[in-house]
Amino acid sequence: MIRVMVVDDHPVAAAGVIAALAEAVDIEIAGVARTLAEVRPVVDAARPDVILCDIQLGTERALDLPSQLASPAPPVIFFTSYDYPSFVRAALDAGAAGFVVKSAPLAEIVAAIRSVAAGGTAYDSAHLRSARKAPRMPSGRELQVISLVARGSTNAEIGTLLGIDERTVESHLRRLFDRYGADSRTELTAYSVRAGWIDLSAG
Repeated sequence: MIRVMVVDDHPVAAAGVIAALAEAVDIEIAGVARTLAEVRPVVDAARPDVILCDIQLGTERALDLPSQLASPAPPVIFFTSYDYPSFVRAALDAGAAGFVVKSAPLAEIVAAIRSVAAGGTAYDSAHLRSARKAPRMPSGRELQVISLVARGSTNAEIGTLLGIDERTVESHLRRLFDRYGADSRTELTAYSVRAGWIDLSAG
């Protein structure tokens, strides 16, 4: 029996995944977590074989989860609606065992869990091809800067909000402009929206 832990901050979504996986005779749900802080205690108590984890947990992103778990740790499959190449690349870079989109058929999700539980990986060929050409995602701090730029904040305002020097903000922006080939704050914002890094509709 494969023991699976589900990490999702939406109770309805988690319940749907759990109900769907219940149809597989060789899978059982070992535990559920809604935040990154809850993951380790549940892992320690439930000892799952595989973690099926959403990338976005409230305001947190779980992309660093595989590297944050102490060894020996269960492999992580990211199960997400964030179907963007740079997210696949970030998952690969972080050491995740798989990446499956939430719109995938149940059979594909179950096959991914079985593959990873057996010591394999679960990335489809299209994701791997796109990840090779994908840009590296900004760091957490850089994403904060980009999000505030998108809101129209000045460098001074960003510095105040993040508790950093204005010159540090300028340094972040110079690196971001260079890395992503952006010539302006507007271009950087547009690039970040297309890549799925920020969501202007989130307010």
